[in-house]
Amino acid sequence: MSQSADDYFASPSEDPLRICCYGSSSSLTPLEYLTQAETLGRTLARRGHICVNGAGSSGCMAAMNDGASAEGGRIVGVIHEMFVVDGSDWVSKEGGAHSAFHEGKREILVAGGNDLQERKRLLVEGADALIVLPGGTICCITVYVTTNTVQSAVGNVLSRNLGFTDIPIVCVSVAGYYEPFRLMLDRAYRDKLVRNKPESLLHFEPNSLEA
Repeated sequence: MSQSADDYFASPSEDPLRICCYGSSSSLTPLEYLTQAETLGRTLARRGHICVNGAGSSGCMAAMNDGASAEGGRIVGVIHEMFVVDGSDWVSKEGGAHSAFHEGKREILVAGGNDLQERKRLLVEGADALIVLPGGTICCITVYVTTNTVQSAVGNVLSRNLGFTDIPIVCVSVAGYYEPFRLMLDRAYRDKLVRNKPESLLHFEPNSLEA
């Protein structure tokens, strides 16, 4: 008898994976993005996979942690030491962590340094796959606008293009959110700016279940 989709996603994997998940941390993140993020967290937990993320208390990060926590999943949060003040417990209820890190199957990794490079390294260290949800902290400096989530995705795509890594990367393009990114990669390939076809570097899926 064939297994239904519900049965499949509810069954623990025989080979649990460590999945690094990027997503927004904004409290104004649209509901449709939050819904997909929560579904991702629940799915990873039901399959027995480890959900690694930035431990945020808002946005897609919070929603995926809600989902993973609700299913009793294992969650690893990666923060920068700047958020740990005078030895205080960042994951306390008075701290800035998502409630999932107050108890349960949680782990916090603290990155050092005077920038975010160590944090980025810890996020992907040992990862079997990367899943990129919509969003990220948006920084506007004069006419320069960038999205940290896309920066992370681009960096890992470039690493794959150069052969430094073969970690699978999936963008969850809810409501076409990552369509401009996909078109940019297609253009870069056509213009011979990257040597590998975009589909060999990463995948785009419309929702978390298909990711």
